[in-house]
Amino acid sequence: MNVLKNLALAVLIAILITYSLGYAASDLLDIRLQLDSDFVEPVTSLILLVIVGVVLVMIGFAVALSVVAAIGFTIFAILGALVFAGLSSIWPILLGAIIIIWLLKDKKSNDSYS
Repeated sequence: MNVLKNLALAVLIAILITYSLGYAASDLLDIRLQLDSDFVEPVTSLILLVIVGVVLVMIGFAVALSVVAAIGFTIFAILGALVFAGLSSIWPILLGAIIIIWLLKDKKSNDSYS
């Protein structure tokens, strides 16, 4: 419940900041969005610019995730190759050690006293 309340507040604050900064920028910098030969209303132009910004953020997030995923997969593949190369070169030593341990371990005898 508390998380949803904080999320709702964060979204509301982000919307208010975006709206106020967009309105201030359009007034101070005289930024106007024009489609065909008509100027778009300030609120509509702000909404369009926010939508474009959100789409660009989503594209950037997808690219960042794909780059991170590619790097992670590459590191995983390299580590896996090193592990397999190491095991393939030392498997006779591991097999010998397993056989020696198997031969030297204590075996319990099943002596029965009558």
